[in-house]
Amino acid sequence: MVSRIVKNVSVLFCGAVLFAASASATLIPVGYVSWDVNFPGNAGQFDITNLTGANAAPTAAFPILTQVNLSSLSLTVSFVGGGMTTEPAGYFTLASDGESWNGTAIPIGGTNPLPTAATLTGLFSPTSINVSGMGVVSILNSFTVSFNDAPSLVDGDFGIIYATVGTTSGTPEPGTWMLMSLGLIGLMSARGRRPFRELKTILSGGTSLMSKCLLPVLCLVMAHSAFGQLVLTTDTSPSSGVAGVNNVNITASDVPAGTYIPANVAVTFAATCGGTAVATDSANSIRTILGSTDRINVSLPASLRTGTYFVQASDSADPTHFTSTNCSAVQVTASTAILNACVAGSSMGVLLPANGAPGNVTAYVPQGFWESSTTGVFVKNIEGTLGAAATIPTPNSPNSCSSNPATGQTVCVANNTDVYLISGTTLNTTLTSGSTGQAGFSGGSCNNCGVALNANNNTAVINMGLSGSPSGSGVQILNLNNNTFSAPFPTNLEVSENISVDPTRSLILTANEQAEYMLLQIQPHGSLVEFDPTFSSSVTDDSSAEDCSTGIAIAPGEFTNSLQLLNLNGVTFTTSPYTVPNSVVTLATTNYGFSAGLSGSAVAQGSGHLAVVTGEFGGNTFAVLQLPSTPSTATPAVVDYAVAQIPASTACGGSFSAGFDPHTITAYTSPNGAGDAMAVFAGYSDLGLPICLAVVDMTTVINPTLSPRGAGGYGAHEISPASLPASAVTFYTLP
Repeated sequence: MVSRIVKNVSVLFCGAVLFAASASATLIPVGYVSWDVNFPGNAGQFDITNLTGANAAPTAAFPILTQVNLSSLSLTVSFVGGGMTTEPAGYFTLASDGESWNGTAIPIGGTNPLPTAATLTGLFSPTSINVSGMGVVSILNSFTVSFNDAPSLVDGDFGIIYATVGTTSGTPEPGTWMLMSLGLIGLMSARGRRPFRELKTILSGGTSLMSKCLLPVLCLVMAHSAFGQLVLTTDTSPSSGVAGVNNVNITASDVPAGTYIPANVAVTFAATCGGTAVATDSANSIRTILGSTDRINVSLPASLRTGTYFVQASDSADPTHFTSTNCSAVQVTASTAILNACVAGSSMGVLLPANGAPGNVTAYVPQGFWESSTTGVFVKNIEGTLGAAATIPTPNSPNSCSSNPATGQTVCVANNTDVYLISGTTLNTTLTSGSTGQAGFSGGSCNNCGVALNANNNTAVINMGLSGSPSGSGVQILNLNNNTFSAPFPTNLEVSENISVDPTRSLILTANEQAEYMLLQIQPHGSLVEFDPTFSSSVTDDSSAEDCSTGIAIAPGEFTNSLQLLNLNGVTFTTSPYTVPNSVVTLATTNYGFSAGLSGSAVAQGSGHLAVVTGEFGGNTFAVLQLPSTPSTATPAVVDYAVAQIPASTACGGSFSAGFDPHTITAYTSPNGAGDAMAVFAGYSDLGLPICLAVVDMTTVINPTLSPRGAGGYGAHEISPASLPASAVTFYTLP
């Protein structure tokens, strides 16, 4: 018995053959644009998979042998609630295969609206192309494709990109019949919501209905490999991602007919195509794109280090087995721009290369602090091309800096209302914030007290004093796209000494010295809503930081060895106060103490899930925390931790001494080498001036094999000075 879908398809295809005799246009599939939730629960993006040239599958549904390039791309996206945006020209980046395009992450966590529809337009070149089974044809130079879903787009929704053959007349060649059939298949599946497994299964056995008018055509366009040998595109889509964080997609052609269970599809990652697998994972989902071309979604294993890997897929459990004859390449990094946007609002900025690429890492170190009048900012490369440190003069005393890897811009704020916009070693612009008073903390007072950049939308959040606020403090958002400020937002609770911005959940984290972890929620239209907690840490929360990939937020307790943890995956926002799984963890130390207790904190965003906490106003003790590696809604806990001291160095004038408020520490994930998590500390002289940087490899410190603990009477979590590898700390002189 032939199912309804096959009957409907047979009618359409038989009609296509009749209609083709007088058709004035023929559609040829070029590739597809898809909504890929490659950072589940946090962000998604629109990616374009070009299936021409080297990615063509002439025996399947995408028969264009010439590489057809896509240009002048414009993407319009509609969102839940009626919003609409046309993404800028730079939204897409050319993929590693030289013909597909990777989109830019769009936050979908928290209050961010979900997309409901998308329309992509663009141009083709060349317009004279070679098509398998048809020969050389001319196509129109433009295209438009739209797709939608309700109530919102879900991972894998897609639209087929078609090229239109120029005007023809007379009876089409067999190749044209084939292409008309392809066009109808694509039109029926353009929204990406109708899997064709049932149709493919029936076709593999053949039916008398199709043998008369439909089968000769469909055998050309939907033939399946009798040997189960898949052909993969040159690269995954997107062509890069973060190990242990992102998902990527493999586009496979010649997929045999049948129903496949994703858990049975093994995806292997190797250093060379066909080489020994260094990691294996099961597919998350399998989705039909067109004919025998499928999209296989897989997570990047957390065990992968920074580098290029070659991916293959196989299924040995389902009735129709398959393997892939070639590989798709994927560039694995330890971090990406959207994660690097999740910076702690510490006093130092670290500028990373755009898009997680290898290159220079530059530290921006204010020469001032809250109780200082020293002016100027030090600039020092700590990875890549090193060289001498530079000094940027400033009119007033800066206390904090933060950097945007997407634009290369750094924002520093001064103790008064000055806001400095810096590129490289040049102060380009000085703006004036909306601070109207001074906020007071245990470590000093300030108008502008700190800054945290959101690289995802190119804004900076400044924590500040506001005289009319119930708490005497608040925040203000600076739009760096046009250098305009939103209205200052007064808060009921005092702001944190160090704020942090979660760009995917649309949150500003602000744990304060009254043991209150306040959250400010950024609304879709840009306004803020304050949510106060139902709980107290019972310790003086001195800074705010978060692992944005898992939603674990931390706040160290000043004058204690304790820190508060929040699991933002389990947060409930109804009315203020909010509820969230939370806990307080105390670090056990035997021989080490933290100056002023645990005060500064930062998280190296990326695959390591490592955080650093330390003291202030002197001292050299720090702790590296291993945070959970996968998102959950459980009560948060520290998986592991190691406590150590920064050793003496001539670069720091002998012994290392930590700086002052607002906390001279930050962290990042290296774009170079294996992609280790790094912590950056500023060391100060007796005169209260920064004189050195200590860059600590947290990946080495947390590894008990490389950095043994408990030796020579030290505690179970303590690394003795003799056990800390010399390679774990690198020093740089300032200036």
